[in-house]
Amino acid sequence: MTPPFRPSPSSAAPAPRGCGGDRCASGRDAWPLHHVRHDGVFCRLCSSCVLQYHPAAFCSACLFLLPADDQEPHLDPAFSPPGPVAPCSSCAVSVAHLSCVPDPVSFVCPPCAAAAEDRAFSYTPAAIGRRVLDERAARVLLVAARLAHESVGRAAAAAREEAERCVKEAAIARKRSREMLDAAFRALEEEARAAKKKEEEDRVAKIKKEEEAKNKKEKLAAHPPKKKTPKSSEANRDRDKMLKFNAMQQPTPLAFAAAAAAAASSMSRSTPSPREDKNSVKLEAQGPADKVADDDVKPLFGTLQS
Repeated sequence: MTPPFRPSPSSAAPAPRGCGGDRCASGRDAWPLHHVRHDGVFCRLCSSCVLQYHPAAFCSACLFLLPADDQEPHLDPAFSPPGPVAPCSSCAVSVAHLSCVPDPVSFVCPPCAAAAEDRAFSYTPAAIGRRVLDERAARVLLVAARLAHESVGRAAAAAREEAERCVKEAAIARKRSREMLDAAFRALEEEARAAKKKEEEDRVAKIKKEEEAKNKKEKLAAHPPKKKTPKSSEANRDRDKMLKFNAMQQPTPLAFAAAAAAAASSMSRSTPSPREDKNSVKLEAQGPADKVADDDVKPLFGTLQS
């Protein structure tokens, strides 16, 4: 059974000694330690913990890697020949070749068997004194190294893919930001041109208005407007009407001249013949003629004086 995973500390802190796996039974001085990426976290594990974190990748009985469908196992000594496998009857994760187990139905992997007996399990148990690298230990080391290499390779491929995706996104974001900056610069230039054009139009309108005002003043100075006579009031209009009426009622000087001419003609008809004594007739005629003329002129001149 796969033990709980314990991530390794960050690279900034000093690297602790020993394996980073939980319930590791390989000892504090387990060697070597492999760099493995598990569930997106990098950690340093011993060879036994590497195998326990990949229980379906190898045969738990012969400790050979199981080949994939597109691999040629005869070219790699770490892989076993292709053949049928049986899963563990306890965890159903660990597998073993049918040829490596006596009873495939009741097969139990070594980690599950050790967990059933409540004891820690390790493919490379801690040795007392000097450790000897036998065939089984060498096979465990080789399989663990291959699994760690594949894990780091997958992590590198994922990191490369993530980097390429970030590069593409950065290029798209850069292109978009450049387009937005170009649009912003164009908008600013358009606003500046519009403001300049408006300022020029306002200046021209102001100059035109000043010229119109100046021309108007010069025209008024050259041709001052005629003063309009104020309209007469109601009383003035009544007085004008009375004066016109009186003028119509009074006789004109022509009427007076006609009356004087008529009086003179009447006086000439009443004068005696020239054969008569001029002196006597003249004396006699002057009296009444002068009297008549005086009588006619007095009222005539009196009317004019009034």
